[in-house]
Amino acid sequence: MGRVSREQAQRNRERVLETACRLFRKHGVEGVSIGDIMQDAGLTAGAFYKQFSSKEALIDEASRFAFTQSSESWERMSQRYADDAAQGLQALMRRYFKHRPQTQSCPILAFSSLSSSLPSDAPATAIYSEGVETLFDQFRTVALQAGAEQSEEHVMLLFAAMLGTGMISRAVGDTAFSQTMQAAVLAALPKVESDQD
Repeated sequence: MGRVSREQAQRNRERVLETACRLFRKHGVEGVSIGDIMQDAGLTAGAFYKQFSSKEALIDEASRFAFTQSSESWERMSQRYADDAAQGLQALMRRYFKHRPQTQSCPILAFSSLSSSLPSDAPATAIYSEGVETLFDQFRTVALQAGAEQSEEHVMLLFAAMLGTGMISRAVGDTAFSQTMQAAVLAALPKVESDQD
């Protein structure tokens, strides 16, 4: 088999990264092997070390990639509702609660068990912390624009309630209990001018 071009090697690397990100979100980091990732990506296991120095290096990049994806998605949502922050905050939280495949789950939830099991000075812990803070900053910006009377503490409570409810909804599914919890969190948001989403 001939040598892979630099462009093909880069495409292979991106495919491995995207595959790892998806599988880590679905099964957790501990539940996915290098072999699983490479097989799903359609590449040989031996090709892994041409792209990444270790599974830990891949985990770091996949975590960063997942947070970047979420941040970009949240930014698009914010831009869509730039003229009505209260409606934008409602839309962001409704979208967060929307049932979707685990492969698209929030990286705060998907990578939390990994981060909590590592030393505080591990690179993956720093990536996780930075990602959480970035998403919170985006949430805070929209929330404060949505209601000037909101305090920093109230915004933090809303963010924590959104994450907690999202975690429960992911764990138990779309049940009456999780729907009631989602409705309670949404009721704590600033009121919107119209019912449009």
